[in-house]
Amino acid sequence: MSVSMVKPLSQMQSYSQSSYADRDKTLAMNFDMYLRILITQLKNQDPTNAMDPNEFTSQLIQMQQVQAQIDNNKVLTQLIDATNAGALATGVNYIGNYVRAPSPKGLIELQDGMSVFGYSLPYAAAQADIVIRDSNGKAVALLPGTTVAGDNYVRWEGEMLDGNIAKDGAYTFEIAAKNSAGDLMNVSNFTGMYRVNSVYSNNDGTLTLVAGALSLLSTDVNGVYSPFSKILFN
Repeated sequence: MSVSMVKPLSQMQSYSQSSYADRDKTLAMNFDMYLRILITQLKNQDPTNAMDPNEFTSQLIQMQQVQAQIDNNKVLTQLIDATNAGALATGVNYIGNYVRAPSPKGLIELQDGMSVFGYSLPYAAAQADIVIRDSNGKAVALLPGTTVAGDNYVRWEGEMLDGNIAKDGAYTFEIAAKNSAGDLMNVSNFTGMYRVNSVYSNNDGTLTLVAGALSLLSTDVNGVYSPFSKILFN
């Protein structure tokens, strides 16, 4: 599943139920206004030219439909609340653990001085060079990548080109892999490992997982690992 998904926290969509509340409030106001108008019509109608019974019946049916919609929305909101509560109960298990998710743009997060990310090679490479860039696009680190066929994982501990240690935060990685003939190889399946700090429930039943300055949806997660997992320290 593709992940434009892993994205800066500032771009995280806000999922709230205010839209449902606003909709119910509007319906309730319309229903009340409609009822007042109908009562006023009945009070002031000409006895010699009373409202057509068919029209009166039609208006009563419309009133019932509006009330039914208000009631349905209340039930829907209750169901959403229950779903979100269940999702959050599950989401607590993510906190403190690492999740693996596709990251086509190479977004990674340095957390407590460590970031683990991965990529796939169609066959064994002779050489793989990784460039780490900061949020301004400046190259801050160069790393040798692993070169086995299939999935590869690399751990970056914040070492920078200038000898300093990078601050925790969001970075991107790029990789150039070459075969024995010196030709560039196709590199695919960019993946990031992110330690979850907090979790938010969404109206569609999914969870937004927050990992430092980045966020992703629970539906994009394809692996969950404890902080002591081998994949993080190999």
